[in-house]
Amino acid sequence: MEAQIRAIQAALTEWFEARAPREKRLLVAGVALLIVVLLYSVLWAPAWDGCSHIRASLPRLQDEVAQVQMQLDEARSLKGDAAIRAPEGVALRDALSASLSQAGVPAPQITVLGKGVQVEVKNVPFGVLMVWLDEVRRTEHVRVVSAHAKGEMQPGHASVSVTLQPAAEQ
Repeated sequence: MEAQIRAIQAALTEWFEARAPREKRLLVAGVALLIVVLLYSVLWAPAWDGCSHIRASLPRLQDEVAQVQMQLDEARSLKGDAAIRAPEGVALRDALSASLSQAGVPAPQITVLGKGVQVEVKNVPFGVLMVWLDEVRRTEHVRVVSAHAKGEMQPGHASVSVTLQPAAEQ
């Protein structure tokens, strides 16, 4: 292998030495130009294009990082919320009674059923009750186990029976 390389080198040197001085200068200039073109096309141009691409996509990437950071902060806050223990039994009854009176629901009947609570209301605006259920689901960390609604004569009003349990319960 080494002998072949030496033979090729010797042949090229002999061929180059056989050229006239002007032809040698032209060949050297051509090889130098070829090297410059190769360096430009292989090293400089791709690097310049890559920098331009990175510069153009940087604001979008920064926005994505900010969005991921917000999601991370939200996940951390949700993790903290998950550690909150929902009230049970009598404590849940008292919390629901207070929130029902605050929502303006008249005369609720609240019964403790183990860790859960059954709430019965008659002739209340259905929308008010749905807003109340969503609010206690978020604030008191309860879930609806069963619900039954019956329409009343007055439009938009219903009698509702709903059973709620702490959300951690299955």
